[in-house]
Amino acid sequence: MKKSIQDRLRDLRSKVRSSDLSQGGGLGNEVNYHIFDYDPEDEQAVMREVANIAKSLSNVKVFNIHDIIIEILKEKNYLEKSFELEQKKGSDFVNKAIMRTLKTDSKNGLIIEKIAGGVKKGDIIFLTGIGQSHQIIRAHTLLANLQSVINDTENPVILFYPGSYDRQALSLFNVFPAENYYRAFKLVER
Repeated sequence: MKKSIQDRLRDLRSKVRSSDLSQGGGLGNEVNYHIFDYDPEDEQAVMREVANIAKSLSNVKVFNIHDIIIEILKEKNYLEKSFELEQKKGSDFVNKAIMRTLKTDSKNGLIIEKIAGGVKKGDIIFLTGIGQSHQIIRAHTLLANLQSVINDTENPVILFYPGSYDRQALSLFNVFPAENYYRAFKLVER
């Protein structure tokens, strides 16, 4: 029987508060990466719970990927230019330009640097906003690059994913074709 989103969020809260999360999720010192997948229509409930957990636990650090992208573009005085460029050359062109600027395909990328620079040992890392950012960076790319920088079992990473994860592949919004990613653990069953 499929669990309700409220039941799954209760399970999430319980797992984040337990000490089990900081001990890793598998055999052989595998990375402590987890995915909380959910139906896109549950986005508001999930984001409310993310905010509640972060407010109640000081070691939870929330990184909204979309907000980080906007922040970096503003810092580089590129946000307004990208709007102008989009009108002249189209969305695909500007998205590729932003991807190059952010170095999204690199473990030294600007998004990865922002996340890594904002955590200390023992923090639990929540990643949100991947659905809003999917044209700039894919979840599997983000996680793969982040693993090269944050691979300590004492820093669990939880990606909140609007779609489905079957331990082998991610399908954004339950619509886009699945992209292989098999290093993360499914945090709460559906």
